[in-house]
Amino acid sequence: MSRKGILKGIAGGLLGTFLSRNNDVDGYWGLGVLRLFAERNNLSQLTIDVLHKSPNLSFESPMRISEETYRQWFRNALFKAKIDPSDIKEANIYLRFTTFDEFPKIIRDTRGEPYLCTVSISNNSRIISVSRIGVCAAHDPRKDRRRAC
Repeated sequence: MSRKGILKGIAGGLLGTFLSRNNDVDGYWGLGVLRLFAERNNLSQLTIDVLHKSPNLSFESPMRISEETYRQWFRNALFKAKIDPSDIKEANIYLRFTTFDEFPKIIRDTRGEPYLCTVSISNNSRIISVSRIGVCAAHDPRKDRRRAC
């Protein structure tokens, strides 16, 4: 498989695992926790750097938890693919929270509003990106079930 194909596979795998219900922040679905974080901080977009550590994130921040989890996932994927991390220039998860006005045809398969999630990986010669649109609500401990540990 070509280097481009391998990076596309890694980007797709990262996107899939990040959006899955197994994306866990303190026992709750990570996307809902991140949407609540964004709403509380008046943000419509979050960027999670999976290549470099962000120095300004507090210990309790769901951004820090997600960054650490998916940085490790990304490093493991690079190792398995025999790609040197120094060959990667940037690797980010972009999460934009939006409304049904922007995506009126999206299926309302759960409570909440739409999001657009994009994983972008760049090396010296190309940028690989994959995206998915979905629906999630801000975390609400009265409605959301915590994963049994």
